[in-house]
Amino acid sequence: MSLKEVDHHPRPTGLGFDLALWSGESCLREYVLHLLKLERIYKIFFENKVMRALVNVAPGLNEIAILGKITSGVRKVGPPIQYDSIVVDMPATGHALAMFRAPKGMAEAIQIGPMAQHSGEMHRLLCNRQMVSLVVVTLLEELPVSETEEFMSTVAAEFGMPAEVVANRRLDIPMSESELREVQGAGLGEISSYAGGVADSAHSQREQLDRLIMRFDNVYRIPRYYSKSPTDMIAAAEEDLRKL
Repeated sequence: MSLKEVDHHPRPTGLGFDLALWSGESCLREYVLHLLKLERIYKIFFENKVMRALVNVAPGLNEIAILGKITSGVRKVGPPIQYDSIVVDMPATGHALAMFRAPKGMAEAIQIGPMAQHSGEMHRLLCNRQMVSLVVVTLLEELPVSETEEFMSTVAAEFGMPAEVVANRRLDIPMSESELREVQGAGLGEISSYAGGVADSAHSQREQLDRLIMRFDNVYRIPRYYSKSPTDMIAAAEEDLRKL
């Protein structure tokens, strides 16, 4: 399946799940059309320059539209969604946190009417530990690990979301750090230099991994895969996670 074929409507991938690309504009369009029923009315109100400009600058509207689509099946709002679970590939931590906060902010800003009602429902759903869980993927580097710690602390405090951590691209080295240091000191030119770089990277990753393990209960490690297609990488990662 080509990524060019991915759009608003879920499509089978052959990997056991369907894939869709939901944007704020496509989600808002689908929801409004579901309510108005007539596409002509939608175009009159939403496809003119003034309204497009307003939608683009309205704070939190795109986030609300996407979250509204994600949660619509559980809330029984809009077109039905025939899935038991939805896995969402969220943006980076800062934008993801802004998306999580958008419903509460909208409900506080607009306290009456359908928008306030739907926003309040979304926020309550995000705070429901039985319905929502979070998997934070990080590289074993100092800045990403620091961002992960801050993000997970914030969502735990504001939403109570259960969360797990996946340490991605862990170096899978068949030699110990001490063995690499021996090669580094053997005076073998580029080989020694390479062994030293790998040893430094492995040591740094070990420090960051220990930092995560001390802070969080569930930390999973996925090695870095080389020369594999996306489907092969998904299958290999699934196999590695099942071993944990």
